[in-house]
Amino acid sequence: DKNINLAILPLKVLSGGQRVENFCQGLIMDVITDLSRFRSFHVISYDAVRTIPPAESLDSPKLKDLHLDYLVAGMARLQDEELLINLQLTNLPQNRLVWAEKFSGRFDNLFEIQENVVERIIATLQHFVDHDLLNEIGRKPLTELSVYECWLKGYQELKKGSVQTDEQARIYFQQAMEMDPHYPRAYTGMSLSFYNEWSCQLWSRWDISRNGAFKWAKKALELDEWDHVSNAILGRIYLYNGEHQKAEHYLRKSLQINSNDAETLIIIAFGFVYLGYPEEANALYNRARRLNPSDNFMAHACGAFVNFELGAIDESIALGEKFEIGKGWVDFSAFLAAAYFIKGNIGKANENWRIFLDEFSRKINGGRPADSRAALQWMINVNPYRHESRLKPFWDYIGKTDSEELVVDKTGADSVFENRFVREGQLWNVNFNGRQVQLPDLKGYHDLARLLARPRGSIHCTDLMGARAVETGQPLFDEKAKAAYGERILELQEQMEEAEMAQQSYRLGQLQEEYDQLIAHLSRVTGKGGKGRKVAGTVEKCRSAVTWRIRSAIRKIAEMHPELGRHLEVSVKTGIFCEYRPEHEIDWIL
Repeated sequence: DKNINLAILPLKVLSGGQRVENFCQGLIMDVITDLSRFRSFHVISYDAVRTIPPAESLDSPKLKDLHLDYLVAGMARLQDEELLINLQLTNLPQNRLVWAEKFSGRFDNLFEIQENVVERIIATLQHFVDHDLLNEIGRKPLTELSVYECWLKGYQELKKGSVQTDEQARIYFQQAMEMDPHYPRAYTGMSLSFYNEWSCQLWSRWDISRNGAFKWAKKALELDEWDHVSNAILGRIYLYNGEHQKAEHYLRKSLQINSNDAETLIIIAFGFVYLGYPEEANALYNRARRLNPSDNFMAHACGAFVNFELGAIDESIALGEKFEIGKGWVDFSAFLAAAYFIKGNIGKANENWRIFLDEFSRKINGGRPADSRAALQWMINVNPYRHESRLKPFWDYIGKTDSEELVVDKTGADSVFENRFVREGQLWNVNFNGRQVQLPDLKGYHDLARLLARPRGSIHCTDLMGARAVETGQPLFDEKAKAAYGERILELQEQMEEAEMAQQSYRLGQLQEEYDQLIAHLSRVTGKGGKGRKVAGTVEKCRSAVTWRIRSAIRKIAEMHPELGRHLEVSVKTGIFCEYRPEHEIDWIL
C-alpha cells in the first residue's frame, strides 16, 4: 500500500487579471485540502510548490527534490464571465501523461468547478485507493462568492505571519461572518489568527490571544465538527490548560480527520511530545517535512524539540541551530542550552541560556532585567509536560548554581513575582502570584485600581461613578422612554462583551462611553427603584452601574487569570460603599 506523492502546481492564468489569479490560488489550496484527507495520498503543501513556475519543465530539479509520483498542472482563462481550466495529470517516474481534461463554468460557480476537479483526480487514481474512500470527502457548505472572497483574502493575510496582518485578516473574516454567519471557515480563520499571536507572535497577550483562539475554534466546530484545524487548536489550548485527556482527544481527532496537512501535523507533533508520545511525534514531524520540504522555521524548531525528548541530542542541536531566535518561541534557546548541557558543552549551554534570559526579559518580563531562577520557574510552569522531561537535569543545574555567568541582573530577581495592576496606554498590565496577563481597557478596571489602592477603605459608589447624589427633583421621564433606555443598556452590555472578545479596543471604548452616558442620564432623570419621573435615586443608579461594571471586570479577569479572579471575587465588596478587603496583606504596584 505505497502512498502516492502528489503535487498540484499553481495554475497559469492567461486572462482575467488579479481576481482570477486570487480565485485560482484559492481553488488550488482547496483541492489540496480536499485531497489531503485521503490517507493514501501524500499531497505536497501549497507553500512548497507555489514558487514553482506553472510552465516548469518536468525534469526540473525543484520537482525532482519532491520525489513525486504524480503532478497536476494546468492553466486558466476567463472568457465572457466563464472560467475555463485545462488540467493535466502526469506520472513523473514514467514521464507519461495520464489524462488531460477541460473544466468550465460560470465564474460564480467556483465551488462546482472545484468539486469536479477533485472528483476527476480521485477517479483517475481510484485503483490506488480503497473503494470507499471517495465517500469520505465532505462537501463544503455552499456560500456566496463574496463571502468566499473575504475568507480567501483573510487567509492570504494570515500566511504573511505578522501581528499586523493577523489583525487585517480578522477584518476580512468578520466581514465574511456578517455576510454569512453559518460559514465555518470564517470562524476557523478567526481562531487561527489568535492562535498565531498566542503561539508565535504576541506573548505579551498570552491569555487574551489564547482565549480568542479557543472561543472562535469552538464556534467553528459548532458549525463543522470535522474541521481539523480547529480541532488541533483546541487540543493545543487544552494542553496548556493542563487538561491532558481533552488535549489528546482533540489532537487525535484532528489527525484522524486529516493526516496530510503539514502545518497542522506540526501543531499535533508538539502536543504529542508534551503528552509523552515522542515516537509518534517524530513520525508526524517527518511526514510534515515530506509534505512541505520548504525551509520552515517552525518545522526546524519542532524537529529539534522532538529529537531532544527522543534523546537524539546531536540531531536536536543540528536542527536547533537553524531556528531563527526571536521568531516567537521564547524559551527555545533554553531547550538548545539544555541540549548542549547534556553534551557537556557548558560554554554553549551558558551562551544559549543568556539568549533565553534576554528573550524572557523583553517578551515576558516587560523589559525588566530577569534573574535565572525566576526565568527558570516560568519555563517549568509554562511547558505543559504530562510526564517528566529530559530537561530535568538541566533545570536542576540552573536551579542549584550560583554562578554569576548565568545571571543577567540580580536586582530583578523578584520582579516577575510583584503584584501589579497598572494601566499602560489602552492595556492593563496585571501580575499576581507570578503570573502576568494584559487586559484591554475597561471602566471596571479603573474602579478596581482605586479599591486596590485603599485596602479595607470604603469608597462611595457615587465617588467611583463621578456622580452627585440627588434627593428631590421634578418630573422628566415617562415609562416608554425608560423601557427604551433599559433595552439599549442591555444591548450595550452584550455589544461590549462581543467587542472585548474580538479585541476591538476602539469600538469597546465607544460603547463604554455611550453606556456611561446613559447610566449618568438615568441617574438624573429616574426616581427611586426606577419609578416615576423625578430626578431622584442617583445613589441607587450609581450603585447598580458600579456593581455591574466591577463584577463584569472581575469576570473578564477570571477568564485570563483564574487565580486573581477568585481572589477579587471574595475580596471585593460592592454596594453603596465598595471595598477591597483581602484575607491577608498584599502589596500592589499601581
